[in-house]
Amino acid sequence: MGLVVNRPADAGRAFADAWNRHDMADFASLFCEDANFVNVVGMWWKNRSEIEAAHRATHETMFRDSRLEGVVSSVVELAPGVASVHYAWTLAGASAPDGSPAGPRKGILLLIVKEERSGWLIKVAQNTDIVPGAIAPLPEVR
Repeated sequence: MGLVVNRPADAGRAFADAWNRHDMADFASLFCEDANFVNVVGMWWKNRSEIEAAHRATHETMFRDSRLEGVVSSVVELAPGVASVHYAWTLAGASAPDGSPAGPRKGILLLIVKEERSGWLIKVAQNTDIVPGAIAPLPEVR
C-alpha cells in the first residue's frame, strides 16, 4: 500500500518517518516509479526499485540504528501540481564503514514532488551534507 502524502510539505516528514522505522518498502512508496535520487556522496539512482534497493542495503548496515530528524524549511510551487521541498535534517546513530559510531551529520534534502492521483510523490531528490567550516570563495569584485 505505502504512504500517502497529502501536501508537498508532508513529503519531508514522511521521508524521515519511513527512514526512522527502517521500512524501505514504505520509503520507496514515496517516490514516482521513474524517480531520480542523488545521495550525499553522488550515488545516482534512476528509478524506485534502485532507490529502494540502495536504501534497504544501507539500512541493514550503516543506517540500521540511525535516526533522521528535521524540518521543512521551504516549499515552493514550481507549477500546478509540482513543488520543491527543502528538508533540513540531522542524522544520528549511523555507523562508519568499520562499524564504529559515525557521529552526527547535518544536511539539506531537496525534493521535487509531483501531485498524482495517489497523493504527492517524489520525482527528484538531491541530498547534500553540510560540511562544517567549508565556505565558498568570495566573488571577485570588478
